[in-house]
Amino acid sequence: MQPVQSEKINSFLVNAFNTILQLEDRALSSSHEFSNLSVREFHVIETVIACGEDSSMSTISQRLGITVGSLTVAVKTLTQKGYLRREKRIGDMRRVYVLPTERGLAANEYHSAFHRKMVDALLEKLPPEELDTLVKALGVVSNFFDETREKNEK
Repeated sequence: MQPVQSEKINSFLVNAFNTILQLEDRALSSSHEFSNLSVREFHVIETVIACGEDSSMSTISQRLGITVGSLTVAVKTLTQKGYLRREKRIGDMRRVYVLPTERGLAANEYHSAFHRKMVDALLEKLPPEELDTLVKALGVVSNFFDETREKNEK
C-alpha cells in the first residue's frame, strides 16, 4: 500500500470516529427528555436491549468490552435514573439480569433514530454501485476490528 493511501485511511478513520462521537453527543444531549444520559449510557441501554433474554451482567459486559465492575457502576446509575432495572430469576438466583424500563426503551428508540438519520443521509448521497463497494469495504474494516478485539481478549 502506498504511504499516501495509508495516511488517508488513518486520517479518515480517526476523523470519522471522532466526528460521529461528537455529532452523536450533541444530538443526544440536545434532547430535553434524555439530557441526563451520556452517549456511553445510551450504549449501555442499547446493549442491554440487544442481549434480549440473556441480559446477564457478564454477557452485557462482554458485549461492551468492559469489566463487570464497570458495568455494575453504570447499571446502578441507570437504575437510579429509571432507565434499567435488575432482576434475579427463579432457579438461577446467583445471576443478575438487567432489563430496560419503559423509559429505557424510549431512550433507546431516540438513540436508534439518530443512527437511522445518519445512515439515511449517507444512503441519499451514494449511487447504488458505490453503496455496494462501501458495504464490502466496511465489512473488511469491521472484521479487522473484531479480530483485533479477539486477539486482545486472549
